Amino acid sequence: MTSPSIHILGLGNLGKLFAHALRRNHPEIPITLLFHRPSLVDDWNNAGRGIEIVRNNVSDNQHGFNYQIVKDDEGDDIENLLVATKTHATVEAIQPLRNRLRPTSTMLFLQNGIGSVDEVDTPFSHNHQLRPTYLSGIVNHGVYATSTFSSVHAGLADVFIGPVVSDKHAKSSTESSAPPFLVQKILECPELSASWVTAQELLFIQLQKLAVNAVFNPLTSIFDCRNGELFASSAISDLIYRLIAETAYIIRAHIGSLGHAVTPSIQARFSPESLRKLVNDIGVKTAKNISSMRQDVLAGRKTEIGHINGYLVTRAGSLGVPCPINTTLVSLINEKRKLSEKDIDNVFGASQIASGD
Repeated sequence: MTSPSIHILGLGNLGKLFAHALRRNHPEIPITLLFHRPSLVDDWNNAGRGIEIVRNNVSDNQHGFNYQIVKDDEGDDIENLLVATKTHATVEAIQPLRNRLRPTSTMLFLQNGIGSVDEVDTPFSHNHQLRPTYLSGIVNHGVYATSTFSSVHAGLADVFIGPVVSDKHAKSSTESSAPPFLVQKILECPELSASWVTAQELLFIQLQKLAVNAVFNPLTSIFDCRNGELFASSAISDLIYRLIAETAYIIRAHIGSLGHAVTPSIQARFSPESLRKLVNDIGVKTAKNISSMRQDVLAGRKTEIGHINGYLVTRAGSLGVPCPINTTLVSLINEKRKLSEKDIDNVFGASQIASGD
């Protein structure tokens, strides 16, 4: 019996990491890499038609992938689609594949920030029966690219996958407690250290990851450093705490707006102290990593700031919550500005952060 196939859209760091792990652990599964431009075929051939992941200075190349150049409405139905594009490019990237997706298809989004699933879902908003199953993954691993088909797995951490509950539809797109085929195969990849969680738990993990990304992505970009180097400066460490306090308040207000009771346990989970510990722990695990946003800034690419700090700014605005630090960070990234430690007080001032308590 032929195994269900997996298609992978987006071959940045996460796309490569998951493609490599799936091929390494499941040689029997047909895996197709979706190329969004024909020039990638030359890069693919030059890379020996394989994906390289380097861990602890040890290189591992995996081969045996299929590939397709994405064209409108061309190709067979897609059973399982792993989406690892940049958030701001997701809708455009998926558009040529829409007619290949079915209600029986599974889509797993592996992206920074929040909001892209709602954007993708818009064409299905009037007929939910046609909607594929949406899943989302929160990836805490630290990965940075060395070439188009090679990345360094610099920080080994974990992955959480669950059904999506979005701002637009409170119920998840799947009520099943058992993980779908695509997730089961990811769970069987030990190097990914993945777990299957409920929709509500995924939401909370997603918001925790949003808080982490809202620190590392913009700050490593404007101070031009690796993750761990942020903590070597007392001035930057103080800014981090102020940013976390502001973000914690926004997130708790956001959770309440979704109809969840902000219980003492949720208050504690999203307190500035808890989020600061989480950021510190991730900082240790990914100290040598170059954040995805800094990689984009260094390469002159568009960043995902709009779906990270920008998402917090948007939610804060709708909830009437002040967010001066997140707002400033969005402006700095969009203006491509760099700062030194001595610029912090001048740029961010002595912002008053609501405690929310």
